[in-house]
Amino acid sequence: MTTPDIQPWGAAAPSGLFRTFLEQARARNSKTWARMASWFAPEAVDVERLGFRARLHPRDNLSEKRILYTPGRFDPVELAHLSSLIGPDFTFVDLGANCGGYTLHLAPKAPASARFFAIEAQPEMARRFRFNLEANAFAASIQLDEVAISDMRGDIIFTINTHNRGESGLEGQGESISVPALPLADYLAERSIERLDAMKIDVEGLEHRILTPFFASAHKFCWPRCLIVEQLFSTPEKDPVALAVSQGYHVERDLGRNVILSLS
Repeated sequence: MTTPDIQPWGAAAPSGLFRTFLEQARARNSKTWARMASWFAPEAVDVERLGFRARLHPRDNLSEKRILYTPGRFDPVELAHLSSLIGPDFTFVDLGANCGGYTLHLAPKAPASARFFAIEAQPEMARRFRFNLEANAFAASIQLDEVAISDMRGDIIFTINTHNRGESGLEGQGESISVPALPLADYLAERSIERLDAMKIDVEGLEHRILTPFFASAHKFCWPRCLIVEQLFSTPEKDPVALAVSQGYHVERDLGRNVILSLS
């Protein structure tokens, strides 16, 4: 890394021409200015975005790039909906937490009694999440688990996409590593999560592999009241939206790529 994480947050603050273009991209919420800023982007940038401090790496992760340049375009409806659910004892699972965009945006709004569980199987992204978490001081409890959620327990192969780390997952091309895995129902039970207000799941098209056994085995009281998933138009047989609807969820908001579902 250009700026090792042994240096505190703020050491990689934007400067020069990059800072000028970056400020324009953010102020105008402009992809054009973002593209120009990216020409001068360093490997790591320390900024405040979406209500939290972060060290973002725009060169190899689309999510971090979006948060850095155009935070207003980073799932605004999804984040607003989740924010509206926050109350005493709010419990949220961020499955596929990436650099922490969802969890770290919601945490400043939550009371000390709230609990957040971030799941990130990719070691590098878990490291980035941990740095961002330590750069902030939240009252709510946030637990980061470096583990994969799947349909089985044990070590499984995880593939890392170094061009866009957000597209890493249990299937794909790239560097392969072995990571520990467990079913979602087991994860919730082992962490004493008996009631789940909301869950965002982003695991690159393998949501059905997680949700199918979960709906079959977990008591309905443990199901997330709000579920945010990505639609899979190209593989309808694996579409998590259709699966959730078949289990009693209804579509709260269809945003094209993502869908917000609620459990009656």
